[in-house]
Amino acid sequence: MVNFYNYIHATLNESQDNELIFWPGLDGSRGLSNRNLLQHISNFRHLLQLHAAPGAPVLLAIPASVDSINALLAIQSIGAVPVIPPAKAGIKVLLSTIKKQHIKVIIAAKKPGVLLHLILKLIGLKYLYVNHTVKRSMTWQPEQVPPDQPALITYSSGTTGEPKGIFRSHQVFSAQHLLIKKLFPADKGSRDFPLFPNVILHNLASGLVSILPDIPGFQMVSLDPARVIAQLESQQVARLSGNVFYLKSLINFLKGSIRSFASVKTVVIGGSPVPLDLVHALRPYFPHAAFYIIYGSSEAEPIAIRQVDTLPEDPLNGYAVGIPCKELEFRISRPVVIHTSSGSFNAGEIEVKGKHVATTKEGGWLNTGDIGYLTPDGQLYLTARIGNEKPHQGIQHFQIEHLLVLQPGVQQAAAISDSDGFKILVQGQLGKEEVQQILSAHFSPGIIKSIELVAQIPVDNRHHSKVLYHKLK
Repeated sequence: MVNFYNYIHATLNESQDNELIFWPGLDGSRGLSNRNLLQHISNFRHLLQLHAAPGAPVLLAIPASVDSINALLAIQSIGAVPVIPPAKAGIKVLLSTIKKQHIKVIIAAKKPGVLLHLILKLIGLKYLYVNHTVKRSMTWQPEQVPPDQPALITYSSGTTGEPKGIFRSHQVFSAQHLLIKKLFPADKGSRDFPLFPNVILHNLASGLVSILPDIPGFQMVSLDPARVIAQLESQQVARLSGNVFYLKSLINFLKGSIRSFASVKTVVIGGSPVPLDLVHALRPYFPHAAFYIIYGSSEAEPIAIRQVDTLPEDPLNGYAVGIPCKELEFRISRPVVIHTSSGSFNAGEIEVKGKHVATTKEGGWLNTGDIGYLTPDGQLYLTARIGNEKPHQGIQHFQIEHLLVLQPGVQQAAAISDSDGFKILVQGQLGKEEVQQILSAHFSPGIIKSIELVAQIPVDNRHHSKVLYHKLK
């Protein structure tokens, strides 16, 4: 029997005066003490215990905030299962999620209106909210559950269609935490600036301080780089993590500035394929940082890690993501021959298996949905996404897109693989003739069937970086 929350509970009780979370909007000079966090978790826990049994799913309907973290941890602490709905989910998606996950309890931020209360009562849903003015006992121990019970249910970014539910067990969640702690060791009290929600949980379990970026609701469309840069200047952050859209936004804001952030010693980039010129552009602003690209998914984080200490490689090789973690079993299925600047390789769907991999597939293998290949020295490159992987003359769509997104004036690019070639879509300031010249210099003209300049290429709601190919077909 286990409970991932055990790690966090031990940290919060170890030194209750420590401050591990600094949330935007609070007094910037102080965070929330472990005692305050534990008190709020206890308040949620008291209410939840009255309505949710161990193993029961609970819909977490609190917008991104300290309270949403506290409620999630309280749900885990009683052995129930927190369910986080898909990003920007409307009422139809929420009702579908409730039905699919057999949810009977919802935890929210405030008291419902009379009409909502009646509707929820009619469909058999218990709606809970907490008044923190009543302080509940903080003397308790987490409920232990079977290792394979879900510790958290979240949803994918939906790059190949409808977002799917991702079930991470307490065993998998614990293994992910321990692996990240091993690969990126840090002293307790070290200050992190995490964009990814799972890192916040890892930090709490490790005793690391999380300075949360000042982004309303953690939605990339609400990002104001000036507010984030102001935090970096004042908070003496040692580690920074983020996705491509987020970090590009910070660079665009800083262009022409002489500012730099000497306290940052580590920059971690992930969430979508990473163009290597991004690292080159970040270096002047983080002169003392080591840069890492993390390749993985919610079900398996990380799969591969690359420390970037060289100039950008030829984009025709695909996206370089490093060496697969030795803690994983790794294989490439249904390979086809593709051609790169470094030679020809067998590229196929990447499949992984291991303690920190969440999957219900027979044999424990996870199909990542990514297409890639390994070089003789064990480096992994990504060349396509499943559903758009058909090669033409040995070329796959990531190779084309990687070349285009490195061009000045290109904000986003997509190469859609049709039956006889690629349909190219480009978002940015380049003209069609300029795009044609770039592609003609690197690819056979026979594989490029059309070029279209578009105002907006659809991307996922979570990272604002992954192209939604199914919406372009």
